[in-house]
Amino acid sequence: MMIKLLVIDDESAIRRTLEPHLTSSGFQVRSTATLSEGEKIWRSFQPDIILLDIKLPDGDGLQFLADAQKKKLAGLVIVITGNTDMEHAIEAMRRGAYDYLQKPLDIDQLDALLVRARNSIQQKPEEVQTIEEQEEFVPGRITGHSQAVLNLHKQIGLAARSYANVLIRGESGVGKELVAKSIHRYSGYTGSFVAVNCSAIVATLAESELFGHEKGSFTGADSVKIGQLEFAKDGTIFLDEIGDLSLDLQVKLLRMLQEREFKRVGGTKTIPLEARVIAATHRDLEAMVKTGDFREDLYFRLQVLEIKAPPLRERVEDIPLLITALLNKINLETHRQVTKVPDQLIRQLQQYHWPGNVRELQNRLISAVIRSPGEVLEMPPPSAESEITQAVEAEWDRPLLEVEKAHIQRVLQRVDGHFGRACEILGISRPTLRKKISDYDLKVTFNDE
Repeated sequence: MMIKLLVIDDESAIRRTLEPHLTSSGFQVRSTATLSEGEKIWRSFQPDIILLDIKLPDGDGLQFLADAQKKKLAGLVIVITGNTDMEHAIEAMRRGAYDYLQKPLDIDQLDALLVRARNSIQQKPEEVQTIEEQEEFVPGRITGHSQAVLNLHKQIGLAARSYANVLIRGESGVGKELVAKSIHRYSGYTGSFVAVNCSAIVATLAESELFGHEKGSFTGADSVKIGQLEFAKDGTIFLDEIGDLSLDLQVKLLRMLQEREFKRVGGTKTIPLEARVIAATHRDLEAMVKTGDFREDLYFRLQVLEIKAPPLRERVEDIPLLITALLNKINLETHRQVTKVPDQLIRQLQQYHWPGNVRELQNRLISAVIRSPGEVLEMPPPSAESEITQAVEAEWDRPLLEVEKAHIQRVLQRVDGHFGRACEILGISRPTLRKKISDYDLKVTFNDE
């Protein structure tokens, strides 16, 4: 079966390049420069695949994509656009696009995508791509034009089209909460986005924090408390660092996800779960399942859709854009006007490993803005190699346990009594930190324990 393909793009050079190339690849090809003509050809030609530019002289491609659903026009739509319109990736995927490509088009990437589309059509000829009408597009807040960010936008768009549980994976500082907020925003929920940091809440109060409690349910429960799950009604509950939940609470969370209902601590009334659940972690949950520290059934229940937020070292080409965005924010907050960044500094920042990812970049920029006397950013370039060398030279002849003890002591001194913050920096759970404090006989007082 010869696959029919329609190209709708106002750039004649693209049409002249694609028509012979796609024809030689075994497609039956038609092309046009306008949406009005594109709709006529779509109806008569009945293409299997449509390459659709977003910006056309007689209208908006995204709106055309939405209208196609109403008019029952079938086909797999691949959106193409310029690199300045990358934020449209989320909207295009959410409205039902099969995939998304940037200009200038990479022919090899296009060919690989068309092979996948062709296989999808030939394997399931009875299925067509559905296009769902959604609310008007709102620009996203994830900065970057890299392929890694484009792929992330696609995943967000796909997640926003369903109500399934989502698990966001990624290192500390990559912006997992931003991803969760983007999914919530594009999903069109009317309720709130409620974030719960599972590593920062006190273990004995975690159940009450999530589910709420009734008056008199335990010592100190002097009134009814509404849990975060109820606050998230008709919205999203974001469980950050889900890997730090105790096994007891994992059981309760699993039961809630299975039955889509829960009870407050000490309560008898069943409350329906009316929120979308998104979880995130920087931990290796598969390894935790093997060691018995995380329930396998809960893992699979959360992992209906999985999104990986890329580390900054895998998208260094985004660093100039991130610097611009972060400097605008920092200047506004600090009442400064640091607006110039030396090219050499940008190159040095792109060569750094960024173990703390975007959060580390932001913290370094805040410090640099405060210290810069004028409008030029003065910032000592970070050097992963020199930092590692200094650390090794200082610690190489000490036993591992002594190094760990000294590091925990340094962190505890810097957080000034904030137990949850210490856990977050060290990347360990509250029970683990308590055990290490006991094992190392550290003397410390916390104000949030």
